[in-house]
Amino acid sequence: MEGLTLIDIILVQLAIIFLPGLIWAQIDARYAVKRKPRPIEFFIRAFLFGVSTYLVTYLGYAAFGHTFSSLDVDSVGPARILLDDFVDEILISAAIAFALAIIWIYVSTYRLLNRLLIWSRATNKYGDEDVWDFMFNSSQGESEYVHVRDFEKGMTYTGWVSAFSETEKLRELLLRDVIVYTGDSGESTAVPLLYLARDGAEIHIEFPYRRPRRREEGRVIRWLKKINPRMR
Repeated sequence: MEGLTLIDIILVQLAIIFLPGLIWAQIDARYAVKRKPRPIEFFIRAFLFGVSTYLVTYLGYAAFGHTFSSLDVDSVGPARILLDDFVDEILISAAIAFALAIIWIYVSTYRLLNRLLIWSRATNKYGDEDVWDFMFNSSQGESEYVHVRDFEKGMTYTGWVSAFSETEKLRELLLRDVIVYTGDSGESTAVPLLYLARDGAEIHIEFPYRRPRRREEGRVIRWLKKINPRMR
């Protein structure tokens, strides 16, 4: 610790203390948000994520009957702000931050909060996302198979959605098991993978899958049970 001022020591130790928030914020910036956050936004997120992580850690300690260590700078001096037992809590908090970041990405990717609000009819807004993100992030079967029509070139691409872009600059799709129909002649070509990139205003996508009605589902289930008595 020689050569370091009190302010330097405190800054270094604060950086270590807020390590869980930095881990969570970095994963969030890389995988959850569409655009790279500005520095001030990143550090605000890191602070909020860090506080949330330590809150969860504290509640976990309380649930299992453990005591969450406190820092006493006056008694131990600036060189010993990080107590030995508190270092263990920082490592545990870092692991918890990683787990919470994964849950956060899942909630953000599938827009679970938005879906809950829409399902409860509290709002009809999709949030900050557009319909493109909402549809392709959907777990519904309608979003898995598409017809992409290029009216200018007279071509139609049909296939399963393997990947899609989450940026507004360019609409990108990666389709698999694709059939390409050319012009009015109806000629077709089958390809295993196809990459499409179009401007948002020039793309036309159809979702041909139609869910069977409940009556039709019941008939199918009864028919399957008839031919397979072991089916439950």
